[in-house]
Amino acid sequence: MKTFISKYWEFILSVFFGVAVFIFWDVLYPCYLSYQEQFQLFLFDGNYFMERIIVPGGLADYIAEFLTQFYYITCIGACILAIILVFIQRMSWVIAKHEGAVDEYYVASFIPALFLWVYMGDENVLLSFALACLVSLIICWGYIKLEDHKIYGLIYLLLIIPSFYWLFGSTVLIFVVFAIINIIKSERLKISAVGYSFCTVVYTLAWMLFVSTLIQYPMFRIFGGINYYRFPVTIPDMQIVTMIVLIIFPLLVSLLPHSERHKTLRVTVCITVTVLLGFFGLRIGFNPLKYELIDYDYLVRYEQWDKIISKAERHQPSTPMGVASVNLALAEKDVIGDRMFDFYQNGAEGLLPSFQRDFTSPLCTSEAFYRLGMINTAQRFMFEAQEAIPNFRKSGRCTKRLAETNLINGQYAVAAKYLRILQKSLFYKGWANNMMTYLYNEKKINSDPVYGKLRRYRYTKDFLYSDTEMDQMLGLLFARNLKNKMAFEYLMGCELLNRDLQKFLQFYPLGKYTDFDHIPRSYQEALVYIWTQSHKDFNGIPWGISNEVANDVTDFARAYISNPNDPSLIQGHFGQTYWSYYLLKKKK
Repeated sequence: MKTFISKYWEFILSVFFGVAVFIFWDVLYPCYLSYQEQFQLFLFDGNYFMERIIVPGGLADYIAEFLTQFYYITCIGACILAIILVFIQRMSWVIAKHEGAVDEYYVASFIPALFLWVYMGDENVLLSFALACLVSLIICWGYIKLEDHKIYGLIYLLLIIPSFYWLFGSTVLIFVVFAIINIIKSERLKISAVGYSFCTVVYTLAWMLFVSTLIQYPMFRIFGGINYYRFPVTIPDMQIVTMIVLIIFPLLVSLLPHSERHKTLRVTVCITVTVLLGFFGLRIGFNPLKYELIDYDYLVRYEQWDKIISKAERHQPSTPMGVASVNLALAEKDVIGDRMFDFYQNGAEGLLPSFQRDFTSPLCTSEAFYRLGMINTAQRFMFEAQEAIPNFRKSGRCTKRLAETNLINGQYAVAAKYLRILQKSLFYKGWANNMMTYLYNEKKINSDPVYGKLRRYRYTKDFLYSDTEMDQMLGLLFARNLKNKMAFEYLMGCELLNRDLQKFLQFYPLGKYTDFDHIPRSYQEALVYIWTQSHKDFNGIPWGISNEVANDVTDFARAYISNPNDPSLIQGHFGQTYWSYYLLKKKK
């Protein structure tokens, strides 16, 4: 075993690194994989390929989107990322080794891959950048293999620069700078090194400027990359830093001391620096608040209601998107009336947040509207989210939901358009083929447990919709179908969150049409508060208030009268009551 480890320790370290990357994505951040997959829709279509390949970096973009579609199955997505990062690490070391690095610094070869890994913490970094970086290292390796053949090396340079730039984009600059460094370092080219390097730079710039005359893109994207980042108006500084690290790493490692003196110390320092860089880099690169929202979106997408509630129990959400996700999960588990105030609430916005001009937050809100039966509003939010994707891609998730909403509304021609698109994909094809059988088949749709129910719930008459009077919209929805329990719960929740107890009491009797087996706790707390405002005791109270609620309100009132600023009123058991929300917790 010792012999095996001593012989293959470098390979073993790379394998461990790959396993760590896989676990990171598949166990800790599957939401990242879902996020990337849902904001693109790879199609097996010739026109789709041509749209990608006609711009610089198009092949990288096409291959990246082909691979990203497999993120639909998170373990495959995690495996893809692990393979790419391991290959980048190995290629970095192969090049560094050629430049003169010694084995004791092998651990440092993980640093370029770590920089890329940290950069990918920005959810808008696309896989095309990682692929382009990997291919740039491969062509750097190809160049050094030809360094003993001056003519072949020159031909290689002349062919690779234009072809690589067009196929993989501006990471060609990694290769160009690497080639120039090697030209300058080569003793045989010392006399002509400056001229050779100058010509290489001019040749590269000339080609990129020529390309700028063929396509309508600003110069900063011609030189910084067209499809490496989801937002087309910026080139992140970290992208430039990552490219610089890939370029200078082999040179810096080759300059480190090689003597036997203090070898153990150097290895220890190398390992320490690499581990600390990875640990703190990943902590900084993966913003907890941002990924909390991405994770909520992921859990809502896959209907992981128990996990959403469990997540909120560990750490209270504080954003409209997070609060809305938790309330939706509570409603789906049929406990929203009992447990709504166990969690932070930010007013009625926490039920159905108003539309935001981005491509992420409308998704969760659309899910809530859809499940309520507000099909047109769900469709509008989903359509706007898809159209707001910064790099103008289409979304598999959005396209699927748009097909469903149009199917429910009987807009079969529009639904067919979306389904035909999905039929050209891999993971949505089977679903789309099945849904094609629903077109113009009223009986099949009406008998479907989901689509039939939503058809019965949805509005059927035109009226003036107002997102500033959501309680009225929910009231109309519930009046449309009194079996829509979720609509009633959202209506009552809306009045409670708005602190409008008069309307709450007005609508409360409608609960008799739903299938409640008890009065939800939050309703009891509101009712008992209303009663105590005009009565000294509970004698004659017309509602079935539990002894627990009656005792709690007495204790709460005693503590509140004694000291309204008592921290126990907004924390612990009392902090999870409607009284605490109504009297003490103001909307931030």
